[in-house]
Amino acid sequence: MNVDFGLKLDKKDAATIALLCLIFFSYAAVNLGDSSYPQTQTQVTPGQSFYVNLGGQTKVKSALFLICLGYLNVTISSGSPGNWANPVYLLDGYSSGSWSDPMPFCSFTNEAIIDQNTQFLKIDVGPVGGSQTTLLQIAVINANNQVVPIQSITSLNGSSTSLNGLINDQKDIHYPIDYMENTYFDEIYFARTAEGYLHLQMPYEWTHPPLGKLIQAGGILIFGLTPFGWRIMGVIFATLMVAVMYLLGKKLLGTWIGGFTAAFLIMFDFMHFTMGRMGTADTYLVFFTVTSQLFFLIYLKNVVDKGWKTSVLPLGLAIIFFALALSSKFAIALFALAGELFILLVIRLHEVKNLKGAISAKVYAFLDRPYSQIVAFLLLAIGVYFLTYIPDMLAGRSFIDVLNLQQQMYIYHSTLTATRWYDSNWYSWPFMFNPVNSNMHVPIWLSLGEGFPTGTTSVIDLLGNPAVWWVGFAAIVGLTVFYVPKFFNKKFDYKKNLPAVFILVFFFFQWLPYIFITRQVYIYHFYSDVPFLCLGTAFFVSRYWSSKWVKIAAIAYFAITIGLFAFFYPVISGAPTSTGTINSLTWFKSWILG
Repeated sequence: MNVDFGLKLDKKDAATIALLCLIFFSYAAVNLGDSSYPQTQTQVTPGQSFYVNLGGQTKVKSALFLICLGYLNVTISSGSPGNWANPVYLLDGYSSGSWSDPMPFCSFTNEAIIDQNTQFLKIDVGPVGGSQTTLLQIAVINANNQVVPIQSITSLNGSSTSLNGLINDQKDIHYPIDYMENTYFDEIYFARTAEGYLHLQMPYEWTHPPLGKLIQAGGILIFGLTPFGWRIMGVIFATLMVAVMYLLGKKLLGTWIGGFTAAFLIMFDFMHFTMGRMGTADTYLVFFTVTSQLFFLIYLKNVVDKGWKTSVLPLGLAIIFFALALSSKFAIALFALAGELFILLVIRLHEVKNLKGAISAKVYAFLDRPYSQIVAFLLLAIGVYFLTYIPDMLAGRSFIDVLNLQQQMYIYHSTLTATRWYDSNWYSWPFMFNPVNSNMHVPIWLSLGEGFPTGTTSVIDLLGNPAVWWVGFAAIVGLTVFYVPKFFNKKFDYKKNLPAVFILVFFFFQWLPYIFITRQVYIYHFYSDVPFLCLGTAFFVSRYWSSKWVKIAAIAYFAITIGLFAFFYPVISGAPTSTGTINSLTWFKSWILG
């Protein structure tokens, strides 16, 4: 089969892709998370008591517990064996008799403030609703904010359970506590489920398909159950997306600068950077979606240039990658597929309506290509989708259970009534503030460090690079105003105007459906549209690159994009920063950055 992918890459393209990917990976993987992490899991049960020996009198500021899984309810007392006093109560995640927060996973508790001179600390484990708690380590912090090495641990109630695992990895405890040591945001669902898949356990997080969590499990398998392990695959796929964006820009716009601009802008977008470094499924979803759109573009250009009898292999690959996107997150991938089918539908209808003959002949011609092939590929895609559920079935689900799970997923998401302060309106996302309600917080505050000196903290916020989002959205508006009226012209040339059609259809198909979604939605639902903000800007840069002044303006724009990335880096990366810096970056009332 003679398949023309038509990418026409040369050494300059290969060097550009390699350099951009290397640069992105080098700063995205830095301080991604601890790769050395306590591994010994120790179960503690209600009624259990023990004490730790610090080796000498120490001014103890606080104590923390690294939870592998479960809830924690403890009383901590200072003093000495047989003479305990000054009890401090730590009830982590528990409120009014019910657990109000999702079950912690690989995260530190809040600090229990001790503020006593003592050599010993006694821990009494209280009731946690009948469940056991699995701990990884105990950390004791002195008045100088240093981790105090625990010399020994002794059981007080005759338990035969070994407690040495709670103190055997003291070297792996770092303070202050931030994202480097903790799961944060939805990682508590995804990382926990990914780790469970490695042990053929029934998935904890079932409201999204398995593929993203299975990919994440690969990182844990290679690098262990560590923050680095459950995040590194996201960085790898975010890096690969830079390459795909270059190929998409080059194929769509036909120029080196078109590919470079698209890849460069995604490299320095805040959301792409932050989501790639977080252990959730969104980066895999967007990567597979954009790759699907790349293969669809290859097929579409072949159709426009050579007719419908061109090879359908690129279309098949587009639908297979759609299946992989669907297997990572459900609804958003469907919006992208709808865009692909819409473009084919419009072009095919435009051609068929001009055919002579009976209606039945036109219907046959319409269904002949490419929709008969699409049906076959979609059946294959369904097979790929359900193959990703094999680990679920190995864990105990039957195929009927998997089928029923699809309905449960739909019901869960369509009826979700969770109230979160960081929800936002769909129309506010491109602006990153709500033009109607200034009190609605559009960026999402993902992580906040604990134990940092006064005036310093660690935060991770989810928002876009203003240079990428605002300029990109202006480009989308410009394309809409100029090209949409032409779409309705009978003489509209799809071949000549394909780049604008491609950008606009996918942008709006992946954004406007949120008008009709009544449950809470969040700014990360806009992630799949960020590549088209980049392509919108690349369209104009490529179109007018021959102008000297456009070159100067574009280079200045690229510099501003990098400058804003560096300026906002402290609040999108979790790097320790001052509250003054955070305040200076709070450009709008609705921005709560830390």
